[in-house]
Amino acid sequence: MLYQVLFINIICICLAAYFWRLGGDGHDLYRNPGVPILLATVRYGTLCLFTGLSWYYLLVLLYIPALWGMIQAFSYGVSAPPHKVWVWIIGKLNGQYDNPAWKGMADNGQIPGIEVCTRSTCGFFWSIPAVIFAFLSGAWILFSIYSLFLTIACGLIYYFIPDVEINEPAVGACVSTSLII
Repeated sequence: MLYQVLFINIICICLAAYFWRLGGDGHDLYRNPGVPILLATVRYGTLCLFTGLSWYYLLVLLYIPALWGMIQAFSYGVSAPPHKVWVWIIGKLNGQYDNPAWKGMADNGQIPGIEVCTRSTCGFFWSIPAVIFAFLSGAWILFSIYSLFLTIACGLIYYFIPDVEINEPAVGACVSTSLII
């Protein structure tokens, strides 16, 4: 049965990566709410597969609005609030915030440090809804590892893979690794 669940999770991670990329292409419903619905449904199924049906496991469906809200609130676009906050923080720290040339580059996403920080911030906030999975399974250490992994991975994916065709599905796959909790 463990191999079946592993196979289901791998298929789900691949499908979520594909959905995440479709969401980046303008098909918003695939990323949000498509990915949260897919992950919550698969997690509910795997929980029931191991321990049988329980009304208690319906709480896993709270993951849908939780991740949906986090994806809506924390985006890594150049007009998104996390990006603007990091432009302000890094600009003030290096004394370049009032320099129009630097600010123009920062506002257009041309400074890698700001982009890495923005995406890492998004990764951290996107990991928070997985606390629901940790609550149901008791795997708090796995949740901590997942949160740290997603925070670091989202930033590093942008830094090392600048091509959107590759880095968008990679971020989607990382988000969907919440199924291991």
